[in-house]
Amino acid sequence: MTKPAMRGALAVYPRLGRRAVAARAVAALAAACLALAGCSFDLPPKPKPTPSPHAGDPATIRLADAPALLVQCAIRQAGLRPGSQNWLNGGNVRITPTNAANFETWFHSHDTPGPYPQTFVIDGHQTHYLAFGATWLHQGGRWIPAHTARNDPRAQRTSIYAWSLWAAAQDRLPPVVCGTSVTAHELQTEVFGPSGNPW
Repeated sequence: MTKPAMRGALAVYPRLGRRAVAARAVAALAAACLALAGCSFDLPPKPKPTPSPHAGDPATIRLADAPALLVQCAIRQAGLRPGSQNWLNGGNVRITPTNAANFETWFHSHDTPGPYPQTFVIDGHQTHYLAFGATWLHQGGRWIPAHTARNDPRAQRTSIYAWSLWAAAQDRLPPVVCGTSVTAHELQTEVFGPSGNPW
């Protein structure tokens, strides 16, 4: 005996049952209705991105500018002598767009406590270390900080780099590096000129 011929949707999908074909038809009809009606699924709103700090943010500017201010302090207070640098005019740091990259390179090569070939005077001690707020030990006729290892957090906290972070966060110069005779606002103007002052 031969099977009777199938009609309609079942003829196109001979393996699917009537319910499966009906379910597909209903889903297609619903999708078409949504598309025609311009409806959309009501999804929860996406969270708004948190704005990141930008160049106009005073805290960001202080973070970028603090190293130059602290180097100026170290020149005046600790006898730092960076040598012949295009960002140094006599004993004064002057940062411009032309020399900013050179300053950054120099700073990153001096952002640890040391030791350095140059001698500094910090807390009344002649030393080869740029360590501010350190506990000093007199060993072999030299003054050295109690903590000097590059990976020692106690040594890292005394570095000019750490103090620049402190200055930016506190919105003022650290007296241990700069003394109390100058404010960050005044020093910013000396080092960067009369442009926007975030201090």
